Amino acid sequence: MTEDQESGFTAGEKKCHEHLMKMLDAFMELPREHPRELAEVEVAVHIIQGLLATRIVRRSFPSYWPTYAEGQGDD
Repeated sequence: MTEDQESGFTAGEKKCHEHLMKMLDAFMELPREHPRELAEVEVAVHIIQGLLATRIVRRSFPSYWPTYAEGQGDD
């Protein structure tokens, strides 16, 4: 697992973020159908960016920000 020196992302995480930014760019080109939709998309993008950033933090500080195997920690 090699991390990108600029972002801290793994290759897979960087790919996810690049797709997220492409989605945002494409969404910005759509005509607005509701006054709140752009704000809601921006919140969703920030939530996903936060999830990706948390993965970097878990790798950097694993004893404080533990990682759980799939199926664990769902309580």
